Amino acid sequence: MLFYWHFHTLNCYLNRTPSRYWLMSLMILTEMAVIMIIKISRDYFFMLNTLPDKQFWVQLKQTSGLDFNRTIQYLFFSTVIWSAVNFGRFRRHTAEALLKSALTDKANTELKYQFAEAQNAFLKQQINPHLLFNTLNAIYSTVYQHSPEDSRSVLLLSDIMRYSFKDPGPGGRVPLAEEIRQVENLIDLNSFRYHHMIRPDFRVTGEAGAHTIIPLVLITLTENMFKHGDLRLSPHAVEITISKGGQLRYVTQNVPKVLRPAEPGSHVGLKNTRLRLDYAYPDNYRLELTETTELFTLELHINLAYDGSNH
Repeated sequence: MLFYWHFHTLNCYLNRTPSRYWLMSLMILTEMAVIMIIKISRDYFFMLNTLPDKQFWVQLKQTSGLDFNRTIQYLFFSTVIWSAVNFGRFRRHTAEALLKSALTDKANTELKYQFAEAQNAFLKQQINPHLLFNTLNAIYSTVYQHSPEDSRSVLLLSDIMRYSFKDPGPGGRVPLAEEIRQVENLIDLNSFRYHHMIRPDFRVTGEAGAHTIIPLVLITLTENMFKHGDLRLSPHAVEITISKGGQLRYVTQNVPKVLRPAEPGSHVGLKNTRLRLDYAYPDNYRLELTETTELFTLELHINLAYDGSNH
């Protein structure tokens, strides 16, 4: 309970603009106080009639210390998992904000230079991810001892994060096959949320071959389906088709969530994706959204043969 409570607290106060650190600190102290009161009260009444008076207070003190240590551990693991889940999104939004500034403020002749400067400035601000991955490995080892099947979710998360940290190749592109593999990893990871009872249909037609693509585009669009779609209802599908000549078609279909509240920045992911596609594939892509009360369809076409050499 503490793990999910703390995870929800971090979501509530750190995903806001501006972040409310003092309220978050107060809520964390409240979490700890409530949990410790519950645990100490439980231990007190359990040991009250089972231990002699001399042993009672000694044992209660020792047990309370152990409860406090466990509470700190749960808060730590919850914070690490929250950081792992949200860091890629913060990283992507920062890079896309820098790119948007370059696109809107500078003339087309200066665009490449400004984009390179934005990338370099962002790279200088990156934290070293080694600590994060080492912590994930430690969590994996702990979870594996209790549930080898559940530990696979930690491996999937680690693999996706390593991919998001990886520097792209020439032209800011990555192998299409790797992007598709990470889309499948994301689908598998989200299936753990539903105890493997719900998994979108995933189909790939054609060969990725030597084709490349700008990173995280397909992952962002797939994530959009999980965020805004009601996957308990059919259809829920992701389809990727690669035709000869490097024509990519990516389609998602899902039933939209009903009565979902409008969140600030809820469409930032799609807007930033269009911005990145505008820069990387000018006049060589098409992104179409069709939404009714019963079905949301997203369809993306990219001419992967376009390398931007004349851009």
